[in-house]
Amino acid sequence: MPNNLELLSDDIEARKGALDISRSFIVQAPAGSGKTELLIQRYLALLSTVDHPEEVLAITFTTKATFEMQHRVIMALRRAHQGFVAETDHERQTLKLALQVIKQDEAKGWHLIKSPGRMRIATVDAFGAGIARLLPMTSGLGGIGITITEPDADTLYENAAAATLDHLSREGAGGEAIECILRHLDNDTGLYIRYLAQMLASREQWLGITGSGIGDEETAATARSELEKNIESAISRQ
Repeated sequence: MPNNLELLSDDIEARKGALDISRSFIVQAPAGSGKTELLIQRYLALLSTVDHPEEVLAITFTTKATFEMQHRVIMALRRAHQGFVAETDHERQTLKLALQVIKQDEAKGWHLIKSPGRMRIATVDAFGAGIARLLPMTSGLGGIGITITEPDADTLYENAAAATLDHLSREGAGGEAIECILRHLDNDTGLYIRYLAQMLASREQWLGITGSGIGDEETAATARSELEKNIESAISRQ
């Protein structure tokens, strides 16, 4: 079993290896272990090799993470520009990389510290929206779209669920299925709509299995059969 010194040595080597921009990595570590710092170091390492800062793209999940990363990158550049003396190894590594970016900045005339907006650090939603705006015909949006977040999304899901219930109730097979489900829900249409809304909110988890249901009766029948088996299995374990 490796001792603490061996684990520390392995960690240091792994961090150094992750800065090799010719390779790709998945970084898995507990909270507070320095993943964000490592991401910033890799971002700086990439910046020092390009002609334009827009060539490097960093994707985050939240707007808060976007602002935090941008702030920390600019802070590192400012410290490097001002001759800040680092106290820890990871700070020294960050400053070393930041100095390389400063040299590239001066050579290429980026002015990143004064123009941080040139850094492409964005949420996955913002990045996707940017692509859609660049390709209005291909995306089918025809213009500038907006990103919907909670609680607005919940309202839209409920509206879509209510419209789905109303639409299916008018059809033969769909109406029979709705009637069967409502019997199990004590005819509570509000509860059924909430269930549908919850399914829509997590559709990425099941849409790949069931398909869209449009013109694919065989897939729908297979998915229903598998779902019924899973339900029966779950009930039998109660």
